[in-house]
Amino acid sequence: MQNRPECDLTLTDDETKILLKYFPQGVVAFDLEMTGLSPVFDKIIEIAAAKLLPNGEVTFYHQMINPLVSIPDYTIEFHQITNDMVRDCPTLKKPLLEFNEFYGSLPIIAHNAQFDVGYLVKGHHEFNYPFSLSDVFDSCIFSRALYKKEKSSESKPLSFKLGDLAKFFDIEFNHHQALDDAMVSLKVFAQCLVKFNFLENDRSLKDISFLYKINSFKKAAEYELPKKLLPLREKLIKREKVFIKYKGGTHGSDYRAVEPVSLLPMPQGLILYAKCLETNMNKHFMVNKIKDLKLELDK
Repeated sequence: MQNRPECDLTLTDDETKILLKYFPQGVVAFDLEMTGLSPVFDKIIEIAAAKLLPNGEVTFYHQMINPLVSIPDYTIEFHQITNDMVRDCPTLKKPLLEFNEFYGSLPIIAHNAQFDVGYLVKGHHEFNYPFSLSDVFDSCIFSRALYKKEKSSESKPLSFKLGDLAKFFDIEFNHHQALDDAMVSLKVFAQCLVKFNFLENDRSLKDISFLYKINSFKKAAEYELPKKLLPLREKLIKREKVFIKYKGGTHGSDYRAVEPVSLLPMPQGLILYAKCLETNMNKHFMVNKIKDLKLELDK
């Protein structure tokens, strides 16, 4: 196994203080690297987390994982994790249990948390692990709620990608290395808490940064892809256009063109996250409301 570089980021005293004000029992930020973007099909290849304890100490969990499948070239370019690096690493079962024990019932934070948590949910169902009582908070949602009118250093609307937020908050790090990403998520959340702490409004922290509880997910069967939608797998990899007929949508019985991004487990069931090519906006489509799928429309 080839080890990834250790994280050399630390919390400032002010960041530690504000985090413990809102999370006095401690909090855990985590990040995953995966073979792709869809928990239904893809696999975890790295788990990393930083835990802030009530005494202000930060401890870490880090493990590379053998996914038992070949890592696609397009994701290797993204996170620089090769098949050789994970060949002698453990498979997911033991590391996922270790990670569960690491965060216990503490609140957890991730950036675009619905993607990362989806993989945890898939693993919990696969190994029949109990679900934690942990609350899930999203540093992307939180930062967007507080800084949506801010400009970047180039006087452009602020992007809420983790790397861009790190630049905005003057945090230097190795992006797409999971341990660094986890710590940056924690630091970004802390910086947002500083601003939130001085706001005079009636919104609670949960109102603008809470996603869901880990134990709010349904039975494993709720996250299985129907056979009629199996062609989505190849289209997700290539990000190629498909046409869906959606129950209750504004298109009625007409098909709409979408570019699939991910299949995500959510508490309400399996979700297709895709770009609607008519509005050019990313949307969530309930899989159980997709009445039909076509790769091409009849001429």
